[in-house]
Order: sequence, then structure tokens, then C-alpha cells
Amino acid sequence: MHDENQVFPVFIFRTKLRHRKDNRKELTAMSLAYTLLDLTSEFLMTNLTKNFPFELYSKCYRVIHRILCYQKKCRVRLNYPWPTLWNSIISAVKWSNSLRLDDPEIISNYIQVGRIFNMFVMYGDTFLPNPGSYDELYYELLRQHGVFDSLNETGLKYLEKGNTHKESCKELLSNLHNVRAIVNHFSPKIEAWSTANKISTPTPEEVMDIVRSNYDTLTLKLQDGLDHFERYSEIPREQQFFTNLVRKICKDQRETTTVQIDTSTYHKFTTISNIGQN
Repeated sequence: MHDENQVFPVFIFRTKLRHRKDNRKELTAMSLAYTLLDLTSEFLMTNLTKNFPFELYSKCYRVIHRILCYQKKCRVRLNYPWPTLWNSIISAVKWSNSLRLDDPEIISNYIQVGRIFNMFVMYGDTFLPNPGSYDELYYELLRQHGVFDSLNETGLKYLEKGNTHKESCKELLSNLHNVRAIVNHFSPKIEAWSTANKISTPTPEEVMDIVRSNYDTLTLKLQDGLDHFERYSEIPREQQFFTNLVRKICKDQRETTTVQIDTSTYHKFTTISNIGQN
């Protein structure tokens, strides 16, 4: 999928969005890995609805995580616009968390998101295209730190309840540690720089300059097992999903398909059948 010598032009439908003036994108031949990341990014960004099955978000996160695991293992540097993917993931998390669903199962989705961003933070030097991508990553984490603060509050809320998902909440809080460390490390430095230069809102370039000059004093926690994933198994995890899917397809087919019977042919076969019985 990552072979740059095997590229294909693949059309992906793009829904019209307010912030996207033109939903058309030039069809260019890309590797299948590039196209798959594009598809997951578009899917996450354009399916922010209240009644959407959240397990499909989980499937997207798993696909993204497996691609990153492969790139880290083989040191493949895919020239992909990573900020687009980061923003799609963060938007999906922000939306799902804003619904305040009283369902601890959603914690597993947030754990997967934490793993994905930890992969970028800890191992991004093995697969990101250039050092500037790290600056862009840290900028996005700082710009949208409120989303991760909200996730941390969600984890603490369920942890205090002391329910059966206590271990999952601990894992979520652990996965958010590095993101919060980045925010807590760079935010005071950005505020100090803004005060010294009498600027209320620094530009993205100025923020990334501050980030580059303060990498050395940042302390991160090594996360174990980030590049490990559970192998896909249809049974028993996906069995119910495909069962429901087939049932729905059959039901829709019965309701929408009209069968037309030629009466003359029907009578002809009926006569033949009666003759055979006699």
C-alpha cells in the first residue's frame, strides 16, 4: 500500500462543508495508503451526527493506527498532509465528547485516539516527512488543547464513579499524559512571549518558533505497546455487525424491488405442470 511505484487515481466523494468552499479535488494518482488516510479523514470529518454508530469511528481509528504501526516499523515516510488528519480526528473527538453520552464504552474510542497521537509524538521522527511536521503537530495540540482537557475530565469522571471501566479510564489518562505535558510546557512560554512582545494572539509561525526553541526542556513519558494492535477477527467481534448489515440489505431489497411476472408464461408453465401430473 505504501509503494510509491504503484499509484492509482481513486475518487473520494467529498461532502460540501461551510469551511470548504470547493468540495472538488483534483484526481491525482497516489499510493493506496495515502488514499486510505484520505478516506478515513474525510469519513471522520463529514459524519458528525448524533445518531451515527460510534463503532465506525473506532474502526477508522484502528485503520489509522495500523498504518502508523507499519510506517514506524518499516520507517516509511509518507508525504501526506498530516494536519488534515489531525484536525479530522480532533473534530470527531470534540463532537462525540460534546454529546456527553452516558456510555463508558466510548472511552475505548478515546484510548485509541490517545495511542494515535502518542505514536506521532514518540515515534514521529521515524515516519513524518520532515522535522517541520513535528512543529505542526505541536501547534495543533496547543491550538486545540481544550479538546484534550475535556477528554481528561471525562476520564476522571468515570474513574471517580468506580465502575467496571476503571482500568480503561486509567489507560485513557495515561495516554493523555504526553499531550497534557506538551500543553503545560509550551503554554506558559507562549504567554510570556506574547506579554513581552505585547501581542495578544501570536501567529502560527511565531508559535512554532517558540516550540522549536523550547524542545530541549520538554519531558515526555515513554508509553509501552503503542505499536501493538489487536489482529482483526470477524468472529465474534464483528459477527453481529455483519449479521445486522445483511439483514438490513435483504429488508431494503424486499421493500424496493418489484417483481413483475408475465401472466401468459405463468399459465403456460401451469398447464405443462398439470399435464405432467395426469
